[in-house]
Amino acid sequence: MLPGAGDRGRYNPSILTRIVFLVAATLLLALGAMMLVAFRGPPPHARPMMLVEATGLLRGGTQPPGSWQISRYQSDRAPAPDAGQESNRAGAERIAGLLGVPANAVALIQERPPIGMPRPGPEIEPRPDMGMEFDPGRMMLRGSFALAVREDGRNWTVLLGRQGPNWRWYAITLSLMAGIFILLLLPAYWVARRITQPIRLLAEGAARERPERAEPLPIGGPPEVRAMGIAYNHMRARIADYVSERTAMLVAIAHDLRTPMTRLSFRLEQLPDGPRAKAQADVQEMRAMVTDLLDFMREGTEGRQRARIDLSAIVETLADDLADMGHDVVVTASQRAVIEGDALALRRCIGNMVENAVRYGGSARVCLRVEGSRAIVDVEDSGPGVPPEILDRLCEPFYRGEASRNRETGGVGLGLSIARTIAEGHEGSIGFANRAEGGLRATVILPLDR
Repeated sequence: MLPGAGDRGRYNPSILTRIVFLVAATLLLALGAMMLVAFRGPPPHARPMMLVEATGLLRGGTQPPGSWQISRYQSDRAPAPDAGQESNRAGAERIAGLLGVPANAVALIQERPPIGMPRPGPEIEPRPDMGMEFDPGRMMLRGSFALAVREDGRNWTVLLGRQGPNWRWYAITLSLMAGIFILLLLPAYWVARRITQPIRLLAEGAARERPERAEPLPIGGPPEVRAMGIAYNHMRARIADYVSERTAMLVAIAHDLRTPMTRLSFRLEQLPDGPRAKAQADVQEMRAMVTDLLDFMREGTEGRQRARIDLSAIVETLADDLADMGHDVVVTASQRAVIEGDALALRRCIGNMVENAVRYGGSARVCLRVEGSRAIVDVEDSGPGVPPEILDRLCEPFYRGEASRNRETGGVGLGLSIARTIAEGHEGSIGFANRAEGGLRATVILPLDR
């Protein structure tokens, strides 16, 4: 099994996603700990209830602002403290003074303060001897309490108050934490993207059909990524040198073969007519092979001037020229498609496809259409087609889907390879498919010039 073949069905996030996820998880854990510490205690800045506001409720006043939950009822006896509660006689006396009733006619029950926490008393309240004005009505009630007053000598009016959650504080706190999370995550994403950008460029460079033509990768990032980029650039340079040496060698060999073939042609003139014709045909075939080889090798190395051209003009003139030569070539549809490219190279690309259709299918039907930002040229023939398993090999150098090498079909299997090289040099592609009604469809796709 190939490495990683068992992981194809599983989600495999990129390094950028992993880094961002790690930072986000760390931030969430830190913020979660902050929330746990902050929300376990009482919310700060919860508005307490002043004694004067409590006395106002006893007299039928409106509920003061804040998160207080108030209820009242009548009873024939004063409320008694429950577990965790205690009577606050000092507070009851102050409320009695505000109401103008005897002290024994008021009862105040509050939560018992935690162990070690003193209850606010006169010693920590404003005192006149400190130059501070004392106002009993501004004493505060917090948490929960029960306040009862006996006004008719018999029944008690009981007021229960409980301080509810301070939702505004929770909302502000959560909003601040969410803002901190986003503000910290954005630079983390930027840093992670900077770290992984050289790796992405390396993957894009390695995925190119001809990496030796690509520009060297910019070196940056952490030391490990820089070392990988340097190694890739070195490998690309070695591949480029190897391809250049191989191309120069094959071009030199093919070029040098023309001289002995020319001498051989002169010597064949001395043969009788019958053997001479066959020998000259062999020499012509050798010359065609050498010419194809030279064209194939030079097509990937020579750079030509490019300009805006109308692809429909190339298709139509090419079809007319081949039709004048007696070939069954017809343009079924042609739309205006302006692209930037080399007119001679594109004519050779489409011409090789059309000649291949005529050679093996007997005819060619050419259709040029525009879809979105692409120009698509379809070349269809009426031949027998090719087996599906060899469709992907039709553009391989020296490969021929038609097994024979007679003079009727000719060629050495470089025509479609040259066409693919030209199409890819124009940022396009070539594909093949068998037609349902019979024959082969060759398609070249090229980007429009916008």
